[in-house]
Amino acid sequence: MSSKNILLFGLGYHARRIYFPVLLELQKSKRIDHIFIVDLEKERERILDYLVEKQAKNYTILFLDKPHNDKLPPTAIKILNSYDVSGVIISTEPLAHIVYAKWAIKRGLSVLMDKPISSKENVAHDILKAKELITDFEELSVLYEIAKKKNPKICFTIMAQRRFHGVFKAIKNAISEIKEETNCPITSYQSFHGDGQWRFPDEIIEQDYHPYNQGYGKCSHSGYHFFDIASWFLEAGYLKEKTPDNMEVVSNACFPNDFLTQLNYNDYGKLFNNYNPKYTEKEFRDKTKNFGEIDAFNNFSFKKGKDLLTLASINLCHNGFSQRNWVSSIGRDLYKGNGRVRHENYYIAQGPFQSITFNSYQSKEVDPNLQNDLYNVGGEYHLDAFVFRNNKLNPKWKCVQKYCVKDFVPVVMGDKSRGHQEDARREAILAFIDNVVDGNMAIREMSDLTQETLSVKMMSCVYQSLILNKIIKQKI
Repeated sequence: MSSKNILLFGLGYHARRIYFPVLLELQKSKRIDHIFIVDLEKERERILDYLVEKQAKNYTILFLDKPHNDKLPPTAIKILNSYDVSGVIISTEPLAHIVYAKWAIKRGLSVLMDKPISSKENVAHDILKAKELITDFEELSVLYEIAKKKNPKICFTIMAQRRFHGVFKAIKNAISEIKEETNCPITSYQSFHGDGQWRFPDEIIEQDYHPYNQGYGKCSHSGYHFFDIASWFLEAGYLKEKTPDNMEVVSNACFPNDFLTQLNYNDYGKLFNNYNPKYTEKEFRDKTKNFGEIDAFNNFSFKKGKDLLTLASINLCHNGFSQRNWVSSIGRDLYKGNGRVRHENYYIAQGPFQSITFNSYQSKEVDPNLQNDLYNVGGEYHLDAFVFRNNKLNPKWKCVQKYCVKDFVPVVMGDKSRGHQEDARREAILAFIDNVVDGNMAIREMSDLTQETLSVKMMSCVYQSLILNKIIKQKI
């Protein structure tokens, strides 16, 4: 069995919860060998403590003095070029994705990169920055095509773990089945995702993890997953004569100033006796006027020419049901340890033939000590999906079919890394390592940069609509 070295850009909260535990598992089985790590100098103590805790041994770490979002300095390039690696995982904040991705793909390395493909400072307020999301994608796609000519077996995968999730794959298959039998595409599509992240005013200003203070927010955080999975599901219903070639997008968002109107300083004072904000309300409003979006509700019309094929809504919330009851987040895991809980649902219709519902509702933070009712409503593994079919029209169809997550997603990840989404992420990582070590290209069928055109355009048009406050028309 051969093994290869992996380079990990970013060992933050998300990578410490997902990527690194799986990489250690792969080291132990001798599937990979050395792990090279790149992160920022300001994270040195936190990262070194974590590596000691995990008893990591076979690694090399490079600390950079500051983020390099536009261009890598020659000294960093020289060091990176000296590393003997076969695959790269990019788990930095979105502003740095493109610079590391371009370096890796120019070297002919397989890449597994967190979503989104890119974001920009002030993307929620600058129309040129919003349009640059498409330009970034197109430039990266050109480099990827050049790299594939030199090494046909490389991959460029986006960590869109729902594509690797058993229930989501079953839903896509159900959509394809009805398309084949009825010639009906998806006619309406609704999704909602709530992060349950209650950010207090001072944190909105100062927090640099999944931040608002750089002019982007929810759509550039977890929001990209839902543009991606929508495009993936829609594709399953495409027919040659029923594939959209343009879309119209209109979006509305809640920004920090709106949020302070919803829940003001007096409200915080009544809820928390020890609440003592660092900034006055005026200072807050002045500082946050160009910050990123907290919530965004987005409507899409997918058309072929002038004719509508699919109406869709993708509604994204940071501000929603949370389990936070403390004032300070200092010392807490900002990824999953600050009161965050997930609510996620979908309703997908294919005309009069089929509708699919999906609901996943957590009520508590991830807690390894909780072992009861994990699959019930509110549990960490809760997921109920139902497929309804018109069996009066076709008696061979089941009128109602339930998809149980237990039957579709094997439980592997443990401790605070557990969860059915996390197990799907593990599947993506394993498929990526299969590509790096064995040249297995199966992962390109599941998630590949070439499949992200619509997702990127959806995200770009959402920001364009927020900025211009109008309907955006876009060829697809």
